[in-house]
Amino acid sequence: METLSAPYLLLATPTLLDPNFVQSVVLMGHHDTEGAMGWIVNRLHEKPVRDLLAPDQQRGVHAQTPLHLGGPVPADALLAVFHRAIDAVESAEIAPGLFVSRSAQVLPLLFSGAPGPGLVPGRLVLGYAGWNAGQLEREMEAGAWLALPYDEDLAFAARIDDLWRRSFERLGLNPALLTGGSGRTH
Repeated sequence: METLSAPYLLLATPTLLDPNFVQSVVLMGHHDTEGAMGWIVNRLHEKPVRDLLAPDQQRGVHAQTPLHLGGPVPADALLAVFHRAIDAVESAEIAPGLFVSRSAQVLPLLFSGAPGPGLVPGRLVLGYAGWNAGQLEREMEAGAWLALPYDEDLAFAARIDDLWRRSFERLGLNPALLTGGSGRTH
């Protein structure tokens, strides 16, 4: 199987029964022969983001800013994932048009306003999804995942409650028709 180039969206098929990934949409930020990593963008963390910030950082983040559960791999800090370069803030373009930053300076620039409809300027994530060399390719060959070309309108959609279904629609597929077998755990 050919290695995919990030960014792209990874969609869990109905056969993937691992509770960490059921009906997940993963924004893939890195994928090469050594492994892959990304962030689940349609699952929210149980805690509000402001609960995890220092008091001086809380003022720069709107109270309704969602915190995304990026995946089952723990992380020691919040990460901002965003789709437009921001000058004067320490960040990295990890894939074409996809940026990440752990800098507190990015918080008020991306997250000070109330979330609205349409696209969000970025996502705050805690944790990530990661795969060892060849692992994701094997899971895709087994039917656990489908790849969707990167689509900013999906990756940074404000509305995430039906993102999995909308992503399958973008592929022209009905996920109910993809069931079969006993299911696969990650």
